[in-house]
Amino acid sequence: MRLLIKLFNILTDPDTKFDLFAAYPRFKLLIYNQRLHFIWRGFLLFILLTLILVGIYGPQDPEYNCILYLCWGLWWPAVLFSLLFVGRVWCGVCPFPIPGRFLQSWHISLGMTVPKLLIKYSTPIAVIFFMIIVWVEESTGMKDNPKATAYLILIIFSGALFCSLIFTKQAWCQYFCPLGKIMGIGSSISWLEFRPNHKKCRQCTTFTCRDGVDNKTGCPVSLGAIRVTNNLECHVCGRCMQLCPHDSPQLNIRFPLNEVIIRKGKFITCTLMIPFLIGSHFARFLDHDVLSIMDHIEKSCMHDWVCQMGLYAIPLALGFAVVYMIISLGDLVFGVYDDELLGSFSPMVPVFLPLAFAGEIVSRMNYTIANSPDFLPTIGRQFGWETLTHLSFTVPVWFYPIYGITIMFVAELAGLYILEKFVEVDFGGLIAEWRYRIIQISFFLLFAIYLLIMSTGWDISFLNILFIFQDSPLS
Repeated sequence: MRLLIKLFNILTDPDTKFDLFAAYPRFKLLIYNQRLHFIWRGFLLFILLTLILVGIYGPQDPEYNCILYLCWGLWWPAVLFSLLFVGRVWCGVCPFPIPGRFLQSWHISLGMTVPKLLIKYSTPIAVIFFMIIVWVEESTGMKDNPKATAYLILIIFSGALFCSLIFTKQAWCQYFCPLGKIMGIGSSISWLEFRPNHKKCRQCTTFTCRDGVDNKTGCPVSLGAIRVTNNLECHVCGRCMQLCPHDSPQLNIRFPLNEVIIRKGKFITCTLMIPFLIGSHFARFLDHDVLSIMDHIEKSCMHDWVCQMGLYAIPLALGFAVVYMIISLGDLVFGVYDDELLGSFSPMVPVFLPLAFAGEIVSRMNYTIANSPDFLPTIGRQFGWETLTHLSFTVPVWFYPIYGITIMFVAELAGLYILEKFVEVDFGGLIAEWRYRIIQISFFLLFAIYLLIMSTGWDISFLNILFIFQDSPLS
């Protein structure tokens, strides 16, 4: 009851925060106890290695290999959803860096510092990695190919291991992980934040949370609690909690939109990722729900995956270019994108961020829901468990618009709230009324385009507005 009251207070007063560590000391031990982290990470590493082996050496028929649904239908959508409520806690227990950290503990690493040039361009590199993943995933049918899915996991695993052998600490996680970048974006609108108590940090002279002390290593991503100012970088691993002599770290429940309002699109991660996400959603929804782009590409390329990747790059690139141009024009219409204190920023990026992330969730949920009836039968067929092969069910057609419209509508309200805060509070008096209304109308149109394209994938005739693009109307 106490927690519900605090949540209500946060909704009614966005400046309110609630420290979970102070309110629930036993809960604090869950993150403080590094043994629990080690056990959980070890278990996830075992699962990871098992998935790789099953994907490579198991049946390649998608109807006989459960790795596809475990990865694309359960793990990744669950991670995306978790970001909204627990931030980057997944990164704190992620198994990918474990082998590299183990080798580093045995001094099997060059221990180099990441070059400044790589650090400078690390965000574009990581975002490009993520773009490539989506591109390959959609253009090669990876979600129907167990071996390709396993190789993708193995490539990410190898990237983390390689960086550990060359650089200090978790350089892959800090700079290059493509999944980490989208997790940082999603966690920026999370209800949860890990922050220091700045009053306590002012008396610190050792910075042990960042650098370590004696035989205890410091923050794996070279932040330490003292340098955490947003959810984009901190992995909430709890390492700094053991090192801080002043008990500074806090885990706060906060109003989820405050961070993007404060940052105002200053981070290049969001500036690059948001237009790509929205542009890729248009390509993905048009492919799966309206134009069947990949079916036509496969026929044209005669199932040559190199040709398929080349042709599918066109709608992805067009989607990114169009949305990037819309965001740039929106910044011009907004009229304020440079400030003496903030420097250059993109006000449209935080406005679009909730819609972009919601579109990603809906896109992934579509796969999860559509393939859920065959998950248990697939396990049964793979392992010869006859009973499971009969445990299927039917997803009602009305379920798709329920979660799709709900998620997108909440994101639309969040974007409009951010826009209103910018216009009426942060830049009050600087934004003309007509500029505000133009951006509002444009944002409503973007929301409408999402729903229009999505609606064709729903087998409900009165909601299927774009059936004219199909060969025949939906029944």
